[in-house]
Amino acid sequence: MATDPKRIELHLDADPCFAAAAGGAVRCLAEFAGMPEDVCREFQEATVRACLEAFELRPSSSHLIEFCRFEDRVEVVVDSNAGPAAIRLSRSVISQR
Repeated sequence: MATDPKRIELHLDADPCFAAAAGGAVRCLAEFAGMPEDVCREFQEATVRACLEAFELRPSSSHLIEFCRFEDRVEVVVDSNAGPAAIRLSRSVISQR
């Protein structure tokens, strides 16, 4: 039975400290999903890099970061309101078990 995804939104200014916070949030979601430590760490680092990239491209904008926890994966979308310029990251939960 499929369940609705759990969704969290963060609205952030373009401050590198906030990129680290977004990375910490995805790390928690990945750990709660049961992903291995190395995958959690890599997903966290990829999220921080994606945020820093978005912040550099649009330094005066507010940034929307979305975290979605599906049954089979965790997704992060940086600047989801930017259309095709959004940065999408996803890691599978099922293949990690």
